[in-house]
Amino acid sequence: MKRLALALLVMLGTGVARAQPQRLDPGEIPEAQKPPEVVLLTFGVGDRIFEKFGHTALCLNYEGADPVCFNYGVTNFNAGSELVWNFVRSKQKFWVDPESWEAMTHFYKWEDRDIWVQNLPLTSEQATKVERKLISDIQEANRYYVYDHFYDNCTTRLRDIIDDATGGKLREGSDAPYPLTFREVGLRGLAEFPPLVALTDFIIGRALDKTPTIWEAMFHPTVLREQVELKLGVKPKLLYKRHGPDFPTEGATDRILAIVLALVFALPLLVATWRRKLQGLALAWATLYLTFWGVLIWALVLLSSIPAIRWNEAVFVLMPFDLALPFLSPTRRTLYARGRVVVLLLVSLLCAIGIFRQPLWVPILTAIMPLAIIAFDLPHALFKRRNAS
Repeated sequence: MKRLALALLVMLGTGVARAQPQRLDPGEIPEAQKPPEVVLLTFGVGDRIFEKFGHTALCLNYEGADPVCFNYGVTNFNAGSELVWNFVRSKQKFWVDPESWEAMTHFYKWEDRDIWVQNLPLTSEQATKVERKLISDIQEANRYYVYDHFYDNCTTRLRDIIDDATGGKLREGSDAPYPLTFREVGLRGLAEFPPLVALTDFIIGRALDKTPTIWEAMFHPTVLREQVELKLGVKPKLLYKRHGPDFPTEGATDRILAIVLALVFALPLLVATWRRKLQGLALAWATLYLTFWGVLIWALVLLSSIPAIRWNEAVFVLMPFDLALPFLSPTRRTLYARGRVVVLLLVSLLCAIGIFRQPLWVPILTAIMPLAIIAFDLPHALFKRRNAS
């Protein structure tokens, strides 16, 4: 598994070139009379942002031959903007490549990532079923699929293969809720990047605030490894232990910095109420901030087919229509700003009673500060009230 899907990880992380283990020619896969042993490899997280959720592979260990591993996490990570554009529209194709055991394990050791091994306790018939599926999937007609970080990735593909071969053992009892929401799982992976944690409040929608079942949570390699141990009785063996320090799973979020940034754009409006000559400039400055978020959020919602981006409740908080503020007459500008404040208060109420599910308090605060100043001319109104008294 690479970075998001949180699609956020894709948009911010996949511009970096990524090496991958070298593909094995399908003709090099051994033809053995005896069914192979099936081995599950799970890999820990790495340094790069798109490695923060680990990875998996399923390997066939033939008697008297080197094991062959099947990697469903292959795509062109050097495609740049095309890769980002395809991810946002759920068009990015991934595929499965056969790779030698030596090349795969050497690569992840070189990346200094933990490697766990689980030899699956399959019957000959079950192992043959897995083998046929893997061999079928590397055929040109079958090897491609459209990647979804949470529902169809390199780990869910292996989960489904193992579950099918074992007659549904992984699925048994897996309809119980997992302890964390999709968003909480994602934020654990982003703990090293506090600015991205704050950014998710703006651009990642309510689909990630769902609590997955244990079955759905097996999109994550760690959960798959744990469930294979629980359901199939296979304790994972640590083949390689990372030498570097452990990666954090919690920490700063930079949400306070997001509010401070919003204040940088809102505070000139307060100054401009005392010095009217600066009002136009201050208004344009505040509008720049509001419009940036409005355009970004609405564009992603309109362009993306990823549910985690498309169903974003922040569209009711930050809107591209705020671009009109500097061009409205003072009376209409006040009415518009007051209407926006009413909407923001309604959104706050919907969050409080649980109808809106996203963590929207930072976006709401960043929007309501400049809009409330415009709507009620706060310092000027207060100054007049004091003079009147």
